[in-house]
Amino acid sequence: MPATLAHGMNLRNQSRLPPASVDAFLIRPSGGNTGDSLIFDACERYMRDRGIDVWRSDGSLEDAARASDTKYLRAALAPFRGMLMFPGGGNIGIYPDNDAIRAAVLKQAGRRHRCLVFSQSAVGPEPALIDARVTVWCRDSVSFSILREAGTRVELVPDMALYMDDMIEKHPDGQGTFFIKRAPGGDTETIDHGITFDSPSGDLTWRNSLGDIVTTLKPFDTVISDRLHGGLIALMMRKKVVFLPTGYHKVRAFYDTWLSPLAGAAFVDTPDDLHPRMVALQSMTCDPRGLFCKYADPALARFLSAD
Repeated sequence: MPATLAHGMNLRNQSRLPPASVDAFLIRPSGGNTGDSLIFDACERYMRDRGIDVWRSDGSLEDAARASDTKYLRAALAPFRGMLMFPGGGNIGIYPDNDAIRAAVLKQAGRRHRCLVFSQSAVGPEPALIDARVTVWCRDSVSFSILREAGTRVELVPDMALYMDDMIEKHPDGQGTFFIKRAPGGDTETIDHGITFDSPSGDLTWRNSLGDIVTTLKPFDTVISDRLHGGLIALMMRKKVVFLPTGYHKVRAFYDTWLSPLAGAAFVDTPDDLHPRMVALQSMTCDPRGLFCKYADPALARFLSAD
């Protein structure tokens, strides 16, 4: 069982503290879907690959933040001299619970605790992140502008999931189309695209494992997706991919920022554009991990060298 799900066995419930000798704490709000888990794994792997000794939180700090347990947070952070890191995703200004966890942890952190929030989408500023100790990696240019104008220290870095490209099975060939479609009423990002497409469909990244997603998509040539990470997993499999919008700029802005040059990817926001854009798609050739590292590595170097 992943450590972040084992809240009944976490250190706080055992009246114990996290290891103070590591370089960084990686703190994750609970819940989320397959994309969130892929991001969290990518954050941990990326840091370890860069020589950063990270403690992947077992839920202790998150539970303490939710419970307003300032005593535990102070005790956990007082002997710790490292960095506080939060995984990426799409939750700045969107999901109040995640904002509250970041704010509670940062409130108890000292001046020495620098904080890095990995690649995020944002719809509005988050007061706790307007702080000289904090750097936020934004995964699209719209989010970058929103947070920079609010006074947050920002870097433009693609989605963390792309770092896992070498871990995803490659299946560029296939026949037909699969539609990764958000379940109605699933979340605030779900919208009606007005698109009915005669193909197999399902909300794959909501509850399915990564392995099951890859197995499901393997037989198909093209994937349509209104979930960002559904489309990114298909892209990392080297499928042709059509992205659809969500209730805010997340997918469109990410596509415009990073994916528009790819002949094997398209963005469609009207039903009439779907067929012609699909017909125009070519075989997918890309280097998602290389794209990520091109921007992430210098951004990390700047963060680590900052005063």
